[in-house]
Amino acid sequence: MTRLLEYLVPGIADGSIYAICALGLVLTYKTSGVFNFAHGALAAAAAYAFYQFRNRNHLPWPVAAILALIIVGLIGGLLLERLAGWLSSAPPVTLVVATVGLLVFLQSLATAVYGASNIDDFRPFLPQSGFHVGHVTVSGSDMIIAALALGTAVGLYYFFQRARLGVSMTAVVDDPNLLSLQGVNPANVRRIAWILGATFAGISGELLAPELGVSVNDLILLVITAYGAAAIGLFDSLPLTFLGGLLIGVAVDVLPAYLPSSNVTLQSLPRNIPFLILFAVLVFVPARKFTERGMRNVRRLKPIRQYSLTVMGPAMSLAAVGLIVLPFVINRARVDQYSAALGYAVIFASLGLITWTSGQISLCHLAFAAIGASTMGHSLSAGVPWIFALLFAGLIGIPAGAIVAIPANRLSGVYVAVATFGFGILIQQIFYPTFLMFGVLNNIAVPRPHVLGIGFTGDRAYYYLCLIVTALACASILVVLRSRLGRLLRALSNSPVALDAHGANTNLIRVVVFCFSAFLAAIGGALLAGVPQSASGATGGQFDFTVSLVFVAILAFCGRRPLISPFIAAFLYEVIKIYPFFDNETVLKYQGVAFGLLAIMVAVAPGIQAGRLATSRRSSERDRSPVTQRLDDRRLGPIQPSALALGPPVYRSGRSPSNGSLSNGSSSNGAGVRPLGSKTGRQL
Repeated sequence: MTRLLEYLVPGIADGSIYAICALGLVLTYKTSGVFNFAHGALAAAAAYAFYQFRNRNHLPWPVAAILALIIVGLIGGLLLERLAGWLSSAPPVTLVVATVGLLVFLQSLATAVYGASNIDDFRPFLPQSGFHVGHVTVSGSDMIIAALALGTAVGLYYFFQRARLGVSMTAVVDDPNLLSLQGVNPANVRRIAWILGATFAGISGELLAPELGVSVNDLILLVITAYGAAAIGLFDSLPLTFLGGLLIGVAVDVLPAYLPSSNVTLQSLPRNIPFLILFAVLVFVPARKFTERGMRNVRRLKPIRQYSLTVMGPAMSLAAVGLIVLPFVINRARVDQYSAALGYAVIFASLGLITWTSGQISLCHLAFAAIGASTMGHSLSAGVPWIFALLFAGLIGIPAGAIVAIPANRLSGVYVAVATFGFGILIQQIFYPTFLMFGVLNNIAVPRPHVLGIGFTGDRAYYYLCLIVTALACASILVVLRSRLGRLLRALSNSPVALDAHGANTNLIRVVVFCFSAFLAAIGGALLAGVPQSASGATGGQFDFTVSLVFVAILAFCGRRPLISPFIAAFLYEVIKIYPFFDNETVLKYQGVAFGLLAIMVAVAPGIQAGRLATSRRSSERDRSPVTQRLDDRRLGPIQPSALALGPPVYRSGRSPSNGSLSNGSSSNGAGVRPLGSKTGRQL
C-alpha cells in the first residue's frame, strides 16, 4: 500500500496539471470550433516567460507568474480570438494548417531564442513541505495543484450550466448572429473564452516547468498528453475531461512500478498511454458521440486548377532538362542536398495528394517515411536487391496508411487530424526504438546500391537514381489525377455527401488515397535515407513527429499544385539553406519561425478577404436600404403620396429639385398648390 501511495500522490498532481491543460483545450474548442494544436506551445511559451522574469530578471515568483500569464493568457488569448474569427468559416484543412503553423512558429521561436537544450535551473516555487501518510509525503504543491484543478473543473461546469455567459459561450460557435439578437456581443464572448483557454495552458506550463525543466519539445510532448484527457471527455464534457486527466496522470506514474524493469518496451508503455487512449477513442467510440463545432457555415476549398498535357508538357520538359543537367552546373559538394530534396519532394507530393486533392488531413507523414527508411535498411542488410527492397519499403507503408484511414472513414474534420497526430507520436514512441524499425541505438545503415551492374554509390550517380524514382512517382500521381480515381478524389474534397448520393463508395476512396499516399511517402523516406547512408529515429532527427507538422506548414504556403508545389516545398526546406544569406546562422535559426508565419498568413487570408467583402456588402445594403431612401427623399422635399402613383412628384414650393426654377409656370410666392389632376399640374 505504501508503495502504491508513493506513486499515487505525484500521479494525482501530474494528472491535475494535465486536466487543467485539457480543460482549456476543450473550452476553446467548444466556443470557437477551432481545435488548437498550438495549445501545448502556449504552455511552453508561458514556462519560458516565467523563467525569463523569475530567473533572468530576478522578479518574485508571483509577479513573474502573473506577468507570464498576462502575456500568454491575456495578450495571447486576444490574438488567438482574432485568428479564430478569421477562421470562423474555414474548412477543416485550413483550421489545422493555421494552428499547426502557430505551433511551428512558437516552437521555432522558443528554440531560436533559448536553444534546443533543456533549461534545468528552474527551482520549485510552490511550498514543498506538507504532511505524511505513513512514509509518503504529501507536499503543499501537490495539494495546491489538485485543489486548483478540482476548483477549475467544478467552476467551469457550473459556469457553462448556470451562468448566462457560459451558455452564450456554448452558443456562439453554432450561431453568433442568433446570439447577437439576444443582446450578447459574440466577439466579447469569444474573447473571454480564448483568454480563459490560453490562461489554463499557461498555468499548466508554469506548473510543469519545475518538474521537467524548461524545454519546448518536452513541454509540447507532455502537454499533448492533455489530448488523451480531452478524448476521454469526447472533446466536449468538462467533468469527463477532468477525470481523464487524473486517470492518465495516475496510470503514467503508477504502472512503471508494477512492470518488469528489464523489458524496455513495457517500461515505455505507460508514458504512451495518453496517445493509446487518444487513438483508441477516435477509432472505437461511435462517431455520433463526437460533435463537430462550427461546421454550419463552412466554406468549401477552392477547386484545384487542372492543366491539360498540352499546357504542362513544355514546362515539364524544361524542368526535366534542368534537373538532368543540374549536377554538372552546381558545386559537386552540394549534390547530396539536391538528392535529399528529391526524396523530400516525393514525401511532399504524397502529402499534397492527401491534403489538397482529396481534402483529407495527415499529420503523420514522416512516420510513413520512417517506415520506408527502416524497411529499406532491413531489406538491404538481408541481401534483398535494391529495386525489390525499395518496392518492399513502399508496400510496408500501405498497411500503415490503411490503419490511419480507419478514423478517416469514421470521423471528419479536425478529429482526423488529431487521430493522425496521435498515430505519428505512437509510431515514434513505441516502434522507432524496437527491432522492427531503428533498434535500440535508433539508427540503421542504408547503403547505396549497385543496380543492374551499375554502381550508384557516388553522389552524382545516386542523384540520378533518386531522379528516376522521383520521376516515376510523379508520373504515377499524374496518372491518378487524370483517372477516374482523381476525379473522385476531387469530388471527395468538394462534397463527400454529394459523392455518396451518386453511389460512390467514399470509405473505399479514403482508404485507397491513404494507402497510395503512404506508399509514396515510404518510397521518399527510403530515398532520403540513402543520402547519408543511414536512418535515425532519434528525437529531433529527420523523422521526428514534429517534422510532419513543419511539412504541413511549408506545403500550405507553397501552393496547391500537385507536382510543382512539392518541388518548391522541398527546395525551401532542404536546399535553400546552402546558399548565401540563407546559410546565415541567424536566418537558419529563425527559418521555422518564417515557415509558421507564412502558413498562418495563407490560412487566414481567405477569412480576411471574406470579412472585407462582407463589410463592403453590408455597407452597400445600408446605402440601398428603405430608410436611406426615405432620408434622401426628405432632403428633396415632402412628396404627396398619390403623386408617386400618378406621375412625377409635385412639390408644394413649385420648385424643381434640380435647379430651383419655377415649374409649370407657377409663381415664386408659392401661393396655392395646383390640383394634381389639372393639365398644368402634370402631363396626363
